[in-house]
Amino acid sequence: MEVVIAIAVLCLIAAGIWYFSRRAQSGDDVHYADSIRKAAQSGDVIAQFKLAAMYYEGKGLQRNNEEAAKWYRKAAEQDHVEAQFLLGIMYERGDGVQRDDDQAYKWISLAAQQGHPRARTLLESDKWLLYLDAKTPDREGSGEPGPQIPEVPREQVDEYLRKAGEGDVDAQYNLGIIYYHGEGVEKDFEQALSWFQKAAEQGDADAQYNLGFMYGRGEGVKKDHGQSVQWFTRAAEQGHKGAREILDKMARKSMPGRKL
Repeated sequence: MEVVIAIAVLCLIAAGIWYFSRRAQSGDDVHYADSIRKAAQSGDVIAQFKLAAMYYEGKGLQRNNEEAAKWYRKAAEQDHVEAQFLLGIMYERGDGVQRDDDQAYKWISLAAQQGHPRARTLLESDKWLLYLDAKTPDREGSGEPGPQIPEVPREQVDEYLRKAGEGDVDAQYNLGIIYYHGEGVEKDFEQALSWFQKAAEQGDADAQYNLGFMYGRGEGVKKDHGQSVQWFTRAAEQGHKGAREILDKMARKSMPGRKL
């Protein structure tokens, strides 16, 4: 009987420890969430992203997709690349926002411009290639550096210029795209070429691919077939599918007696 009582007492003690530890943990979660919220409200981009994640995942806060989207947007507007990508996904799925492919493409493409690997891969999917073709049907087969992007705010251009000046390869590539299309700045092929060149020399395959086109067409520089082939080759050596296809076409055209 004494053994049974002892076991019962131990069980009650263990239950009490578990209960009070859970209460303490809950209190810590509330305090942490309050701290994150205050920092987010003051404009801290990391806190905005963390708060959005807490709402989206239901960790430390009750799950609320509307609040998650709200705070992801605030972080995304401050150029937080993961927030841009996740906000795009939320618009694509209709999580916490009305489903909107235009908004989804906008935010996913902005993340891709910053080098986000999943965003870049996603934009190469059939869905988004068909979306882009429907929006810009005259671009089919143009070989134009892309993807073509929504209007870029001047503040974002300035931020890219700052980062690019510090050697950030993604910012250099983004500036090449921006100047090529004239998005947020006056179209300037020479500037586009200059920034693509800087990114290409750091090994960016997309920039190398775009340089191949620009040298081949004489955009922002004197037409130079040799340089065009050189940059396509460097991109192809890194596995760039488009560059490989261009080189294959060039090789077929050079074959005697072959009509294409």
